Formats: sequence, C-alpha cells, structure tokens
Amino acid sequence: MRFVLLLFLLISSIFSKEISTRYGVHVTLFGDVGYADISLKEHDNSYEIKLTANTTGVAATLLKNRVETFISKGKIVEGRYIPDIFIETKETTKRLRVRTYYFDHEKKEVKFIEEKTKLVNVTKFDLKDFNLITEEVKKSFTQESTLDIYKDSDVLTSYLNTKTTCNSEKKFYKLIAFGANDEKNDITVSCLEGAKKESAILNFSDSTQDIYNLHVEPFDKEDDIVDVLIAFDNDGLLKEAFLGEIFWVGKITAKRVYHEISQN
Repeated sequence: MRFVLLLFLLISSIFSKEISTRYGVHVTLFGDVGYADISLKEHDNSYEIKLTANTTGVAATLLKNRVETFISKGKIVEGRYIPDIFIETKETTKRLRVRTYYFDHEKKEVKFIEEKTKLVNVTKFDLKDFNLITEEVKKSFTQESTLDIYKDSDVLTSYLNTKTTCNSEKKFYKLIAFGANDEKNDITVSCLEGAKKESAILNFSDSTQDIYNLHVEPFDKEDDIVDVLIAFDNDGLLKEAFLGEIFWVGKITAKRVYHEISQN
C-alpha cells in the first residue's frame, strides 16, 4: 500500500496566496482507499503548506487507520520554496512517530529530532484481587542529532518547485528531499513532451496541460520499477495522478475532488 501513500504526495507549483484542495485515491481492487487534504498559505515571502493523508475502508483496516501529516514552513526566494522546518508525522491506532527537520542552509546542516510513542501491553500482579492483569501503557522515546547528509528541500517544497525545476529547458532531474527518498532508492522526475506526452494524456480527463513522469526505483531491487504519471490542469495546479497495473491490486488513481483558491 505504499504506492497509495506515494500518490498522496503528488502536488505541484501553486502560485496563489491561499489554496485548499482534496484528492481522492482509488484502487481497482479495493475501490476508494483514502484522500489527501492540502492547504497552502503564503504571506509576503513566507509560506506554510500542510498535507494530511487519510486511509479509508479496506486500506484503513490494513494500515491500522494510518494518518500521515506533512508540514513545511519557510521562505520564498526568487520564486522557489526554501524550507526552514519540515515535520513528518505518522500515526496508527497504537503508534505515533514525529520526525522534525530544522534547516540551516548557510551551514548546510540539518538538525533532526525523532519522537516515538507506542502503546504496549504490560502484565502485572494485582495484590488486591490476587491475579494477573494486563493494561496498555504508553512508552515514549526521543532522539536528537545533526544529520550526516544535507538536503536543501523536503518532499513538499520539491513538488512546489516542480515547474521551475523540471520544464522544457531542463526536462529531467533527480529528486533528493527529506520525506521523499533515501539512499536505497532513487526518484527522478521528467517533463513529457511530443509523442510521450500524447501517449500519457490518454490516461487523464480533459483540461490537462503539463504531464510529468515520476520514476521510482524500488527498495527491493527484485521488485518492479514504478512509474507514476502526474498531470497539471490549465491553471498550473496538479489535477490527477495515475499509476498503472500493480501486480494484483490493479490501477491506482488520484483525482482532485475539491479545489478552492483565494487571493489576499
């Protein structure tokens, strides 16, 4: 189901002051499996973007009601989004993990804080009733460090910068960002044109402008390589995403079901 979560992250350049969007995700075998809510606020030269991905139905059961939240805050410099802080939260029925990245772009350093909380069953002897009882206890763990690897972007700013990073002049780039990949797998983005674009456009509805191919190298090299097509509307915003046949689950699609833009 990680392909479903990958689709939740497929957003692109947004130039308005404030935007609120919802994308629904559908899998051939399971039907509707989740949705992602995205909000972006810009003020002067600063921004804040938040993405919350929720699973529903069968996917929620399989993934233990997993909810993932991504927040990026920072500055807008010459049209590019530069993060100061990136927060990645993953929550299930019994576990919570929060990863926070603090960027120091001058020193090319990133401070990393990881907080984990989980519910565990603890058995103890009750002297009053003279029997064993089991109860859930919350355990927490926090770790802080300065990362050995410096990256100047997170997964949200990378997609916000897509149209300036990947275009007709520079049709291909390697995505390197916190929250998107690690050293075990590569992700590349290419801007489709000509025959490749005409072929890809058949997978989408009308009013599609730019189409990009997201190429994901698998964690397990024995797995198939994954290619995700992402399509932009004429307003320059992400409209749909498409992932072809995946083993036995079928096709995975993400479509914009709600979209509101306001200017301040």
